[in-house]
Amino acid sequence: MSLNTLPPELERRILELENPENQGEGFTGTDWAWLLILGVIGPILLLIWGWN
Repeated sequence: MSLNTLPPELERRILELENPENQGEGFTGTDWAWLLILGVIGPILLLIWGWN
């Protein structure tokens, strides 16, 4: 196998994921809220709590 070719199974999976029908729905408002809480606000609060 050369460096420029992918295994056939991996290539098949990538092509399947590139199809818009297989990508699922976008994020909802609730999803964005959880991402904000767990990814931004939570870590900031933990840093502040750790400094005290």
